Amino acid sequence: MSRTAATGRHSLALGLVLALLAPPAFAHTPATGLGPLADGAARLVLEPADLLLSIALVLLALQQGPPAVRRVIVLLPALWCLGAVLGQALPRELLLAPLITATFVVVALLVALQIRLPPWLFGGLAAATSLGFGVVNGSLLSGHAGSLSVDLGEAVALAVFAVVLAMGLEGLRFRWRAIALRVAGSWIAASGLLMLGWQLRHPQ
Repeated sequence: MSRTAATGRHSLALGLVLALLAPPAFAHTPATGLGPLADGAARLVLEPADLLLSIALVLLALQQGPPAVRRVIVLLPALWCLGAVLGQALPRELLLAPLITATFVVVALLVALQIRLPPWLFGGLAAATSLGFGVVNGSLLSGHAGSLSVDLGEAVALAVFAVVLAMGLEGLRFRWRAIALRVAGSWIAASGLLMLGWQLRHPQ
């Protein structure tokens, strides 16, 4: 046997061993190498729709007042996690990118227009969007081993992110905060409209 052939066989054997030892990969999840919980947390940062919806909901809650802020801090991660569990029970993936994008565009437009909502309407909007996003995200990971850990990681990241963002912005009492929130909402809405146009132009 030539030295080249022996080296090739050793390389093939090493590659097979590494493949067997590698952690499970998820098609819709970034691989951080730190386990499924960390992968789920990283997914929040790397999925623009999830991140922008979270920001828009927190900004809208800040405009509604402290009770709405407390409500969204609880509803966002809890119902997102519940929706992800429900989504994993679905028989197929829900590819609803345009609808998801349109949802956070609507929320961002409410922020940009500084529309005051009745408490029940804001609570229903936060609950429906959080649950819906969770269902779609859960369906993308259905059938994968360890997907519950990934979803839990993203839910924890959502909870931490919402608390930090809400508490940080609520403590800022400068005179132009209302304008800053509206400008941020308009930027999120504009980003969503660009994403929506691209998704409709290039459907999956």
